[in-house]
Amino acid sequence: MLIEQKASKLPVERFIADMETVCGCFDVRTTSGKKTVWGGITSDVYAEIEMAFVATNLQQVTRTRRNIRQDFGENYFLIMQQEGRALMAQNDVAAMLLPGDFILIDSSKPSEFTFFGDKGKQISLHLPRVEIQERFGFDIKGGSSLSSNDPTAKAIRAVLAKALMPDTTSGQNGYLKEALFGLLGVFLSSQNENGHNNRAYELINEGALLGKALDYIEARFRDPEFSINEIAAKLGVSARQLQRTFANLGVTPTKFLLAKRLEYARVALKNRQSGERGRLISSIAYSSGFADLSYFNRRFREAFGCAPGAYENIQIN
Repeated sequence: MLIEQKASKLPVERFIADMETVCGCFDVRTTSGKKTVWGGITSDVYAEIEMAFVATNLQQVTRTRRNIRQDFGENYFLIMQQEGRALMAQNDVAAMLLPGDFILIDSSKPSEFTFFGDKGKQISLHLPRVEIQERFGFDIKGGSSLSSNDPTAKAIRAVLAKALMPDTTSGQNGYLKEALFGLLGVFLSSQNENGHNNRAYELINEGALLGKALDYIEARFRDPEFSINEIAAKLGVSARQLQRTFANLGVTPTKFLLAKRLEYARVALKNRQSGERGRLISSIAYSSGFADLSYFNRRFREAFGCAPGAYENIQIN
């Protein structure tokens, strides 16, 4: 991680207001209409470049034509994923960003950022449009991405790491800025139509499908009768297509559903520790979506290293 980013639980309205102040106008979608979000947005200037530090577990953030009319984009955003993953799309091009990956976004064009309700952190370099076009011309398309393994990406991260160090002097900032812009030029010069992600449309569709599937699981996971096949039927896709979509999260839909149920049960057992001792473990298992108590006990022990009945005796920090 290049820099520690602070995040906390805050109202969605506060997050939107901070985003508008730092990054501009966007529309946001939470997971199942939640009123709070884990995250935070701050900004500062390093190497004579404004940088925004964004942390969020929103479902999705979009910049529409309406947003652009309200707040015409004066910047290109060079975004680096610090933690987690995010599907970012612009100009019918999409990239699934993992830690260390970059994408260039044009704030004057519609764009889409899908976070899947998972915690993630990004650093966004706000590059003034006028300066970028003076240096590199006007034919710059947003949506170009750069893998973390690319030597140019490694070089950009190295310069950013130096710029973000507390002992970096003001005299070094101009050189660091020129180094960043020089590497950006290398990045842009290597981009062409063949350099874009050839899974663009597929990734965009998978991102939309995954968002709907996660919303459906959030609403139904506590029902013991609920199954993954129900999601596929509800969304009108095959079970295999659903499997491919969840592969973007590095997990199968069945394992994701199990993890969701186990985490809900863990929190319920923690609450027993803090005062709800009258609640039976069997009741907690069933309300978490488990129909078989022995299966629940086995899976809970595998996930947390102890039986459900012993969990409440563990000191929780």
